[in-house]
Amino acid sequence: MVEHILNLRIAGIVQETATAVSFLLEDTAGNDIVYKPGQFLTLIFNHGLHEVRRSYSISSPPGNNNQVRITVKRVHNGEISRLLLDHYHTGDIIKAAFPAGMFVLDDNKADKARDIFFLAAGSGISPVFSLLTSILHNTRNTSVVLAYQNHSERETIFRSELEEIAEKFSDRFKWYDFVSYPEADRHSSMRLNNEILEALIPAATRYQPADTVFFVCGPPSFMRMCQFTILLMGYRAAQIKKEYFVINTPPPPPLIVNPVERMVKVEGTREDIYFTTVYPSTILESALEKGIALPYSCRGGRCSTCVAKCAGGEVVMSMNDVLTEADIRDGLVLTCVGYAVTDIVLTYRQG
Repeated sequence: MVEHILNLRIAGIVQETATAVSFLLEDTAGNDIVYKPGQFLTLIFNHGLHEVRRSYSISSPPGNNNQVRITVKRVHNGEISRLLLDHYHTGDIIKAAFPAGMFVLDDNKADKARDIFFLAAGSGISPVFSLLTSILHNTRNTSVVLAYQNHSERETIFRSELEEIAEKFSDRFKWYDFVSYPEADRHSSMRLNNEILEALIPAATRYQPADTVFFVCGPPSFMRMCQFTILLMGYRAAQIKKEYFVINTPPPPPLIVNPVERMVKVEGTREDIYFTTVYPSTILESALEKGIALPYSCRGGRCSTCVAKCAGGEVVMSMNDVLTEADIRDGLVLTCVGYAVTDIVLTYRQG
């Protein structure tokens, strides 16, 4: 399995806020960029002597696969965000892995009569915007609720677009607009917390709570607050989907796998690939050390770019913040935090 790479041309640049910029990207070969709302692109840079990867959520509304939008917020000491915002211009080419990610809607229940809550803060609106616009345009029975936290009105990404959507879909879309430091009289200072969230969810719920789905994206402390509150209210962990923007590479765990060399077979469409791995190297690290280009991005067990199916043998993961219990039962593993317990066989979805 060889990683598929896109060559993307910057077709346009939009200043969303003082610190956030959207890049409109198109395939240099003229092909559609196929993705699901909520997925991300992993951009690939040769920065200095090293390859650096950063994932940015696709924020495009549905309907135009010839061009996708990613939104980048300047991060203090953010190596790649500063590189993009200060040095990339219309016409420049960026390499990227194919769209990936599991922060997506279950296609089998797309138009089910249910409530979908989006809980976002700051640039966490990027994947959420693509999801909620897709749901509102392509379903008739789904109730959509957005609770969106920002520092101020002028720092609210997609504010004007959200106002238009709120007016157009007023019967099915409710936007709770939280601003910490308001500039307009129509806003009072308010930060979304567990007490407010506990009151908001039942007040906005129209259908059976057992069918509700929550999408959460924002800073780590915001996401923890949302997740803990939702679980304490009696919802199941399987009803919560999370997308992390801040990801730290975990250190090797205490000995969880015997340090014995194991064989990894990667089944491909043309030919199989074989390599060995031994603890404390992860499966992904072992592949990259041998020049084998398996897909990856975060290397922290939180984005799912590296996901593969273990079709034979046993893999143990040191952490997992993205795969559900059903995914694990189906044999899915994250190679960036996965260690081979035995000789293993991996397969990848082609795309």
